Amino acid sequence: MKILFICHANICRSFMAQELTKKWLPGAAIFSRGLYVDPGLQVPEKITRFLAACDVVPAPHTPTQLSAADLEQADLIFCMEPQHQEILLDRYAQHTGKIWLLCDFACGKQKTIDDPIGLTGRAFDKQAQELKKIVRQAVERIKKEFC
Repeated sequence: MKILFICHANICRSFMAQELTKKWLPGAAIFSRGLYVDPGLQVPEKITRFLAACDVVPAPHTPTQLSAADLEQADLIFCMEPQHQEILLDRYAQHTGKIWLLCDFACGKQKTIDDPIGLTGRAFDKQAQELKKIVRQAVERIKKEFC
């Protein structure tokens, strides 16, 4: 199973989802990409601290721009926002059956997973915990339906 997470810049939401899923779904190929990547950006320290608190030590990460080949090789593709999903469905209609809004797949809600990149303190923690919860629910569904 190959699972792709997509967000805006590939330094926060999709990266956190990738790393958490690697922990909870060993043996699967998990990767993440961004729609609007600046390769000069780095994963913020608050993201690595959050992951460390979840007992996840991420490998070094360079933000990577989404390519058509990424979509081709993925079995499941998860977007963080409806706008991201719409862009993919418009450009890559041949992959419609495997492109999901992460929250819809995990808990049946058409909901955006807000980007916590600009948040600090408790606001960041709350948003990061919400993402963690949704990723956990998605992993449980994957285990039931695909493993």
